[in-house]
Amino acid sequence: MKLLMKQVVEKVKSFLDGRDEPISSTSDPLIEAIQKALQKKTAVHIIFSETSFTGDIIKYDTERQQLIVKNFTKNMSRIIRISDIRRISFVPTTVQTAQKNRFKKE
Repeated sequence: MKLLMKQVVEKVKSFLDGRDEPISSTSDPLIEAIQKALQKKTAVHIIFSETSFTGDIIKYDTERQQLIVKNFTKNMSRIIRISDIRRISFVPTTVQTAQKNRFKKE
């Protein structure tokens, strides 16, 4: 019982101090999908908060728990907090290639 109370007190203190606990990479499917996309260098479609964004992951900042994603034309980037992400899906390579070719011609 003392151990349980001690853990509860520690959680309350960390909450009040404003420290976020890092998301464990072994159990979270979002983190696994991010790491897989980075390894394969594939584009992703991210649904978060009230909107969505499609592009390549430029950087995954584990310290700040956020992603930097650029669209296919590389003219717009977005910083997305991991905690805001609802879903990540991979963009098929055919769509990725078509988008990149489309913007090369323009």
